[in-house]
Formats: sequence, structure tokens, C-alpha cells
Amino acid sequence: MLSQGMIHLYIGNGKGKTTAAVGSAVRALGAGLKVFFVQFLKNTVTGEKNILEKFTGSLYFYRPEQRHTTFLWKMDEKQLAETKEDIETGWRHVREEILSGKWDVVVLDEVLDVLACRLLSEQDIADVLVKKPLKTEIICTGRDVPDSLRKLADYISLIEKVKHPYDKGVSARYGIEY
Repeated sequence: MLSQGMIHLYIGNGKGKTTAAVGSAVRALGAGLKVFFVQFLKNTVTGEKNILEKFTGSLYFYRPEQRHTTFLWKMDEKQLAETKEDIETGWRHVREEILSGKWDVVVLDEVLDVLACRLLSEQDIADVLVKKPLKTEIICTGRDVPDSLRKLADYISLIEKVKHPYDKGVSARYGIEY
């Protein structure tokens, strides 16, 4: 158990934010800590989902259920509104789990992108970060972060893209990018 939990932000346009969060979760599990790993905006089978779901008892892997599995930028207005409802419903569960105090480490993967897309309010996220149990460590990932959350963070790691195969037309590869 941690004596004081801190807030981490893994941000930027480079590959590795989720990978860093998964690594932190695995390290915490190896130290006997309990982990709540949340993935927003991911609906497909991913390597991390496959492995993390096997850590039953010490890790709870959760994805808010979404009616639509297409990328946000391909959704029409109705689908976006329904996705917002789905994310808000999932967030209520996530908030309850965080504030329960039963988790040592909480990963909120892609939560910063959820904010950028206005699917959750910045104030809702900030409130949970402020009210979290003292011992709970929270890791948030996403491309960018609002100033209000920057101010709450203890760690900010910028993961910058210098070169990526996607720039040459190579699609995301299972087991490497997802």
C-alpha cells in the first residue's frame, strides 16, 4: 500500500502512452498493489486487454460499454451523442470505484482524449483527482491535457513522435500498436 498516491500524466503525440501505463500497472501488480485499469475509446481486442484481464483479483480491467465501435471522427451527430451518454455512464462507475479506496493504482487510459472530445467535463475529472483517496496513485493518458489538470499532476511525461511507420502508410499492427 502506498502512503501517498500521486498523479501521473502521459501525454503527447508519440507511441507509448498506453504502453507506459500498462508497464506501470504491471510494476504495481508485481509489488502487490491492487490496480484498476480503465480504457476509454477502445473497443477492439488489444494485446493489453488480453493479458490484463487475466490478473483477476488484483487487477480490474474495465472499458465503458459503447454502442458504437467506429472512430469518433467517423460518427454522425446521433452516434456522438450516444457515445457521450455511454462514456458518462461508464464514468459514474469509474468515479465510484476510484473514490471507494480499494485501489492502490488507477489507470485512466485515453481519459485526456475523452476530455478533448468533450465526452466528459474537465471539472468532473479534476474533482475526482482532488477527492481521490490519499493513497491512490492515478495515471492518465492522452494526447494533450488542460491546464487545470496539469496543475494537479505530480508527474508529466511527454511522449513525442519523432518518426512513425504510420507516416509511410503502415497501419497499426496488432501486438505492437494495439
